[in-house]
Amino acid sequence: MEGVTMNWLYTLEDSLHPSKLNAYEEHDILYRLMADLEKEIKQFRPYFIEQLGNSEKVARIYLIQIIEVSNKIYAYLTKLSTLWTTGRFPNYIRNIYQHVLSLLGSLMEMCGGFDREIQLGLPITNYSLSNIRIMLNQKFEVVRKKIENANIDKQLSELLLSGLQSHIRKKQIKKSDLDYACLILDRLEDSESYSTMEIENLLYQYDFNTPAFFNYCIINCNRVLVDTPSLHGQMEILIGFEDRINGLPPRTALRWMTEDESIREQLRVFLKEKKAYLQQRMELRRSEIEDHKLTEENERMEVNVPVTQLGVFVRLFMERGILPKENVGRTFAYYARHYRTPKTPFISAESLQKKSTNIEYSTANKVKGHLIGMVNWLNEHHNTQRDKESNP
Repeated sequence: MEGVTMNWLYTLEDSLHPSKLNAYEEHDILYRLMADLEKEIKQFRPYFIEQLGNSEKVARIYLIQIIEVSNKIYAYLTKLSTLWTTGRFPNYIRNIYQHVLSLLGSLMEMCGGFDREIQLGLPITNYSLSNIRIMLNQKFEVVRKKIENANIDKQLSELLLSGLQSHIRKKQIKKSDLDYACLILDRLEDSESYSTMEIENLLYQYDFNTPAFFNYCIINCNRVLVDTPSLHGQMEILIGFEDRINGLPPRTALRWMTEDESIREQLRVFLKEKKAYLQQRMELRRSEIEDHKLTEENERMEVNVPVTQLGVFVRLFMERGILPKENVGRTFAYYARHYRTPKTPFISAESLQKKSTNIEYSTANKVKGHLIGMVNWLNEHHNTQRDKESNP
């Protein structure tokens, strides 16, 4: 369409500067300004569609120009109002600003509707954002109260609320940010009950790919692995975690951080690397057995206590000075390499060492019972009391 340019937009910006509005003596001037604006908008719509067909990049630039002018006019309304409130019809001028901003907003919405991808990548105008933040904060408060009253992991609830709040408080919010925030807030608000697993599953499905949530997943996974002495058991945990994520269908193509990988992809990479590392450890264990022609029966001595109790016994020997304390890791590695339990043929040295310090009440009582039983056996089968006659 020949003759159609963006000059009308900058003419509008210049005409609405507060320093010029006070010079207008009649309403008719502003009325004609609005009539011209509506005419330009009607001409711009088919022009934009034509440009969109030729170049999405150029069409996006046009929309950004509209956003920039809208933000400047909004600044006239909110930051430079003292320049025009001294005029003879400030309320009328305020209405003019609001009408112009509404027209530009409608134009943005109409043009953005022709290309969803362009629309999602554009920032919301400051005029629209003022009301949007109020709406988002109202939704957030409802969700916050429900989560704080729910019985879910404290770290999970804190990172969820913190992530949502920082998303809402972004200085510049894109259309994709707005759509994502509304989507996940509505989903959380509609939930009838909360549990830690339900919230985790929801965040997987709605791609809450914040660094805090990724770290939360990694820490919890590693914690479970450390508490599992069997290498095969650790591999089963990783496979189960991966199967859980793969079994949850994604609910949206949006995500919390559009520029980063999805939380699913980040976790898949982590699990792939973790399984590869674990596979190497298992191969090394197998190689060690083959190289030394070891078998489970004749080289690893079986102790008839669980790994938790074995770890405590080793720790007691070290604390009493029976075993050296200079190289703790090496000591636990030795026992993990040379001993097995009825349920754990291959013991993890790291798990054995951790269980020797994180002692549960039931484990401590079991070990105490073993020690008392040993003392009783000595008292029964050997003379452990000094002869009274030999006492001075």
